[in-house]
Amino acid sequence: MSITTLVGITRQQCSIGYKSGRANIRKYTLISVIGLLTVGASVAASAPQYVPDRIETLDWSDPERALRAIEALAPSNEAGNADIPMLEIQGVVYADMHRQFKVDETIARLHTIGAQGNKAATLAEHFVRAYSLFERGQYTAASAELSASDIEAIKLPTERYRFLILQGSSLRKQQQSEAALPILEQSYALAQHLGDDVRALHAMLELVRLNITSGHFSLASTQLESARTLGTSLGGESALAEVDGCASLIADLQGNRVAERRASLSALEHATRSGSGKWITRALIDLGDSFLKTRNFLESLKYSEQALSIASTGPRTEVHDTALFNTGLANIGLGRLQAGRERAERAIDNTLAGDNLSYAKDLLREYADALEQAGYLVMAIEEYRRHDELGEKVISRTRQLAFELSARADSERRARDLELFRRDVALKAAEMQEQRLRQQLALAAALFIACICAALLWAFIRVRKANERLRINSELDALTGLRNRRFFNEHILPVDGRRPVLGCVLLADIDHFKRVNDAFGHPAGDAVLTTVSQRLAATLRAADKLVRWGGEEFLAVLDSITPEQADLTIARLLEAVRQDPIVCDGQSIRCTISIGYACFPMSGLITKVPLETAIRLVDRALYEAKRRGRDRACRIGSIGGGDVPNLTVVSHSEDATDTEFPIHFVELGVAA
Repeated sequence: MSITTLVGITRQQCSIGYKSGRANIRKYTLISVIGLLTVGASVAASAPQYVPDRIETLDWSDPERALRAIEALAPSNEAGNADIPMLEIQGVVYADMHRQFKVDETIARLHTIGAQGNKAATLAEHFVRAYSLFERGQYTAASAELSASDIEAIKLPTERYRFLILQGSSLRKQQQSEAALPILEQSYALAQHLGDDVRALHAMLELVRLNITSGHFSLASTQLESARTLGTSLGGESALAEVDGCASLIADLQGNRVAERRASLSALEHATRSGSGKWITRALIDLGDSFLKTRNFLESLKYSEQALSIASTGPRTEVHDTALFNTGLANIGLGRLQAGRERAERAIDNTLAGDNLSYAKDLLREYADALEQAGYLVMAIEEYRRHDELGEKVISRTRQLAFELSARADSERRARDLELFRRDVALKAAEMQEQRLRQQLALAAALFIACICAALLWAFIRVRKANERLRINSELDALTGLRNRRFFNEHILPVDGRRPVLGCVLLADIDHFKRVNDAFGHPAGDAVLTTVSQRLAATLRAADKLVRWGGEEFLAVLDSITPEQADLTIARLLEAVRQDPIVCDGQSIRCTISIGYACFPMSGLITKVPLETAIRLVDRALYEAKRRGRDRACRIGSIGGGDVPNLTVVSHSEDATDTEFPIHFVELGVAA
């Protein structure tokens, strides 16, 4: 992003000049015109009637020196003796230095004086307020503030020139080129009529910038040569630096990189000779942008960092943001993505906070192009999307402003003929506008509340779905797809854990599973677990509860089943697992299971058995099946004399007959 600066408003920075239509209308300066100006009372003594104009001209080239002159002159604080032109220029200088509290104090003083019937103070108040708004990037508000004054009725030529150049610059910043052109031409004609070469050059360069933005490069080049001749005759290095900046911009838009580089270097030479930090900063930015266009990122970063270093010494301005943006693009080009993005996006955010949407739109385009050229396509696509959205917003606002300006012009023409009628219409229009604003505010508030409610509802639904997914996933075994022990403990045991079991409870364990893992690897072990779980699930009924109990163990609860049906089901389970080998990565793995199970109610028990106790009992039966050689099932046929509390301490010794309550096991046959 380049910062070729334009001749600004008479004592005004009209923002940052920039290439590719991001032109910054800034004040040009001719130090030679104010070379005899000295800081202090000697200035006022030499030519009091010209002091405001001289300080204004000094402000174009060096706002800091102008500020020191203003502070040294110290305008009178008494309303009756106040120097209105000096107060007006003082407000402009404070605005250029971004001392808003000082600007507000100046506006308050002018307002107080104007309230006593001083029309010049009221006019100056409107101008300083509009200038301050312009300097803060609020161009629409600046135009509205200027419209409060009848520019055609201003008698003092220099004051009228200031209003014209500021109004034209504000309209240009709002992309209202057709409306800005006659106003800027009028300011140029007024400067010529006054015989004021400085103001004539100022207005001429403003017209150059307008024609560049409108795409009239041939006309702009012709005007630029006239401006160069006039600037040379005046001997102003700052003015020549600005002329070369405009030449660099035209060459850039025409794709002539050689001419662009030559003009940028010349601008830096003139700026250096002028000694103005403002113009040196802009020339460095333009030069950094020139190297950026030719993908010489190291050189671009060098000049852009120098510009940023100078711009960072004062308040943040668009000049600072442009230098910051260029350093970001250079870093991206050098592969330093994180640092580059942080700087570029910070500059874009600062620009979007102002009123110069066209400038922000072009920054987004350059940012997207840089990301694309660096190979970050996904990021580039997102920035192109933001660029297109902002472009639509700019077009919409431009159309709206054009309509409003046209309506305002018609209203002003009618007002010249029917002043009383105009006042009545204006009053009614203001009332209608206020009513519309209230309605729009109410509608916006309603829409905002509706959007918030919709967003909250959407978020609530998403959270509920996410929680449900998390709950389901936490209750499923990720490998086998079966319900896991957590599900069993949280959903089945709380309901059925203490109820008497009516059916069959079984525990199955894969035989020699550790050998499978050791011999074939853990992927083979996972395949065995998955296949066995599928075969078990396929053999059992849909209503049966099957869970992965842990490791290679599976638990099943078969409700409403007789002991005979349970024996048949257990036999099918044994056969389903052993009948076919499991193939994994071309290896055939034969697999068997051992099962311990029991059917309830059971003979020999005084009371009915709850599910928790039944699980502990079948675990004993599983142990017995594995002890007898595996690949078989052991059913608890009966338990000698005992009640439910005593069953919780049934021994797990290898000899069941030695326990206090002997357990009788029935073995289901082994495969032949």
